[in-house]
Amino acid sequence: MKTLSFISGALFSSLTVLGVLFKIQHWHGSAPLLVFGLAGLALIFIPSFAKYKYDKDK
Repeated sequence: MKTLSFISGALFSSLTVLGVLFKIQHWHGSAPLLVFGLAGLALIFIPSFAKYKYDKDK
């Protein structure tokens, strides 16, 4: 669970940052990057990290 949360956090955070960069530069493809990055953070990273922290504190 630790590796899943850390790898997904790094991947989806980098997608979000790239989406913001593309949006600032007015390049094509910024909307899908932002959608995938933020959705991945919300649906995969945050629950897996919360489960990891919950199991660690037990």
